[in-house]
Amino acid sequence: MPFPLKKEGLLQAWAYALASVVFLLPVVNPDIWWHLSAGRWIWEHGAVPAADSFSFTRAGAPWIDFEWLFQLAVLAVHRAAGDWGLWALKFALLALAAWPTDGLLRDRGVSGGARVLATAAWAAGFFSKADLRPDLLSAAFFALLLRRLESGRASFLFGFGLFALWANLHGGFVLGLGLYAAAALPRRRTGRPPARDLAGEACGALLGACLNPFGLRLYEVFFLHAGDPAMRAFVAEWQAFSLRWSFHWPLAAFLPASLAAAWLRRREDPLLAAVAAAAAVAGIWSTRFTLYWAAAAAPLLAAALPRAHPAALALILAGLTALGARALRPVRLGLPFQDLYVARRAADFIAEQKQELGGLRLFNTYEWGGYLGWRTGAPVFGDGRYLFHGQNAAFQAALESPADLAAFLGKERLDGLFVRRFRSFIEGVRVHPDGSRVPVRRPWYLAFLPRERWALVYWDDLALVFVDRAKVAPAWLSAHEYRWWRPDDDEARDDALARGEIPRAAYDAERARQQSALKSH
Repeated sequence: MPFPLKKEGLLQAWAYALASVVFLLPVVNPDIWWHLSAGRWIWEHGAVPAADSFSFTRAGAPWIDFEWLFQLAVLAVHRAAGDWGLWALKFALLALAAWPTDGLLRDRGVSGGARVLATAAWAAGFFSKADLRPDLLSAAFFALLLRRLESGRASFLFGFGLFALWANLHGGFVLGLGLYAAAALPRRRTGRPPARDLAGEACGALLGACLNPFGLRLYEVFFLHAGDPAMRAFVAEWQAFSLRWSFHWPLAAFLPASLAAAWLRRREDPLLAAVAAAAAVAGIWSTRFTLYWAAAAAPLLAAALPRAHPAALALILAGLTALGARALRPVRLGLPFQDLYVARRAADFIAEQKQELGGLRLFNTYEWGGYLGWRTGAPVFGDGRYLFHGQNAAFQAALESPADLAAFLGKERLDGLFVRRFRSFIEGVRVHPDGSRVPVRRPWYLAFLPRERWALVYWDDLALVFVDRAKVAPAWLSAHEYRWWRPDDDEARDDALARGEIPRAAYDAERARQQSALKSH
């Protein structure tokens, strides 16, 4: 039956409101900071880096910087408009990615109800990845190419120009090359002719992709990623679809629905069906691929359900709204950059104390290395690049016992740690002067980082900073160490305070210093 016009307008407004949340999310990607450092290096040296110079653990190691052009663009935007410029760039790239998919819906003249379903699917696909990352450019180019091939357009020059640009922005160009095979093979089986000059455009694309600073060596990156067992285990952006992560919940219904739609529409829409099915399976393996899935799944679902009942669409939108609201709990709209995955205050402290800490070999959590390197300009332990994926497993193994951590710190010749504030405890006992024994929970770091060697010099709700006492000046250490006001040691501290075992004046001074430091960062 015809879709009621009034309900159609209301449901479309609801769907667009949900999609607008995707656009308005703050930037949270910690990798953007090492991208900025790379862009700064390229600008200062007039060349693309071929070896690592941002770490002290892999200095001089070969590095294929396959996103160098994106890094220059991000640097220019940040220098012109700061964090708000990064957010505006994210907004623009999302709009660029949405435009071809919306154009494909217009090309097909889909109904209002089908557009609601397509918009909801697109928003679900981008929800967990709507961040400032070069993947957005690949998503935009992928959607653009899909629309052209679906409409039967192709030319050598377009393929050459698009891939000459794409191959210098992000490695997702290989998925674009795969589109040409998808455009040819399914259509051949159904008797529908492929786009005119499809082979010519594919040849142009292959030639254009060769115009990069690394030539055919660029493809080494994909083998390095494919053979890296630590990538999906420890790198959040590569993790598989899982209901454990609330940001994945909006995809829960759409991924299987797209597989069903691909089967139903395999003859009428072979290209969309092949792409949506392959990308859905890849998206289950890693949600990094849902950006590409959305470009095919949105029009495919619209074609499979051209006349969905208003009540069913309302139920879908209501569910998507509820799931999105749950996933957005830690997110603060209205910020250009939110420190969900970057301990910026602690890194700013290290940068401000560069005279004393700048020459130290500090361990850092991998996702924090990009911002630390950007702020200090000094080599870091590691960052989010593929060069350092193996470090994550090594550090996790070191946390098995104090002896393992001591061995790790010695092997890496580390002078300090910039580490996450784990809420992990060990069972301890306080012995009072009268011989009575009181069980207490103590924070993990007291056992793993003995105070005789390691001094806590900064802490907040996200991070802890420790330094080797022997590697800093005694006067500086006296002014910055926290001996009494320490995180997650409430039980022992309160007992010691009540018994007068802690000098009250020193305790109050440390507490005031830490609170002042939090306000200033």
